[in-house]
Amino acid sequence: MAIDGRTAEPKGESAVVDPTVIPALYEHAVRVYNAMLKGAKTEDILNGQAEAMVYEGHLTKLFRSLHLPVPYYVSIKNQLAGMKCIEQLRRGGGTTPSKWILWGPPDLEAWKVYRPTKARRGNATQMQAGQIKDLHDRVTKLEGIVEYLMRREA
Repeated sequence: MAIDGRTAEPKGESAVVDPTVIPALYEHAVRVYNAMLKGAKTEDILNGQAEAMVYEGHLTKLFRSLHLPVPYYVSIKNQLAGMKCIEQLRRGGGTTPSKWILWGPPDLEAWKVYRPTKARRGNATQMQAGQIKDLHDRVTKLEGIVEYLMRREA
């Protein structure tokens, strides 16, 4: 069994998995979520229409304080976000802390069946085409804003 509690597809013989064993990565994710919850505060979200527990801080420092290996950072963060346990409100970086809504703790059964999707990388031409489309969309939006502002001033 892998550290995340999943097994590889058996090749010939069926794999024997002890269903009572809790995956180590899941236990780490629960520790991360609980540490985030401990440091969270209730905040208004959705323009004051709802309240939620919000954690603000540096996740990398939180992982370090929990003595978790650095390679687990992405796996645990992506798993918690993918299972809708947490949702990023603001990306951090440098001295700016990130901000996360805490929707609910991870569930072991959901953890075992959740399959994260891997980003598929296209070739360089496909990536450039996507970047060009994104830039085109941004320019079109900016042109619309400029046109609106010019009409408003006239």
